[in-house]
Amino acid sequence: MLTVKRWEEIIRILERDGSIDVNSLSDHFGVTAKTIRQDLAELEAKGLLERVHGGAVFKSNGSGVFPIQERKQHNLEEKERIAAAALKYIQNSDTIILDGGSTTLQLAKKLTDQRLVVITNDLIIAGELLPHESVTLYLSGGKLRREGVYTLLGREAERIINSYKVNKVFLATSAFDFKQGLTVLSEEEAEIKKAMLNAAKEVICLADYSKFHKVALVSFAPLKKIDHLITDSRISETDLKYLKGQGVKVEVV
Repeated sequence: MLTVKRWEEIIRILERDGSIDVNSLSDHFGVTAKTIRQDLAELEAKGLLERVHGGAVFKSNGSGVFPIQERKQHNLEEKERIAAAALKYIQNSDTIILDGGSTTLQLAKKLTDQRLVVITNDLIIAGELLPHESVTLYLSGGKLRREGVYTLLGREAERIINSYKVNKVFLATSAFDFKQGLTVLSEEEAEIKKAMLNAAKEVICLADYSKFHKVALVSFAPLKKIDHLITDSRISETDLKYLKGQGVKVEVV
């Protein structure tokens, strides 16, 4: 098993069980305890867990990028403000992609009157748009992910997204780091987001500030891929200056 795949599985086990131990993981993966300890050290360096004697637990300061279900409940006020700001980037007759995510879901809830074509890989977003007959809705197809979210991933989803050309993509991310760029917790997530980036003329990233200066497992885009970033007022002047220097148009709400 490739290292990144093992890391993804370690994250899934930790998200499910809340704690992990070296010996159990060694047996599960068929690798040495030394290898597992190295894995945990790497994941701790990324801020994804906290090592304890014999294993690891969630970071006690709550600064990690998972568990997903818990993270979805945080910063709701900021996410709603970001979604409201994103709405003005959408014009009637636009064809857009809504990436799966809690902030993009807030944006979907505000699409009540516009005549649009919307493509998404998120079943919750699709359900939100079902009553709105002015929205022509397309789902990506693919394998259903059930781990705290209901998104469609995999080669089939990527193939379908790659077949579209859209005006804009409203992009979500698990973590936002100035060196590593935009990162998520699995290769499948990264690949579908790359397809969305390739399909869109304009990339609008929706990320509340709690995601800044964090790194997940897999990078899917450098900062230069973003045309517009909408974030909340917790962002520092230093961060704003840096992003603008990278050519990113930042809107603070």
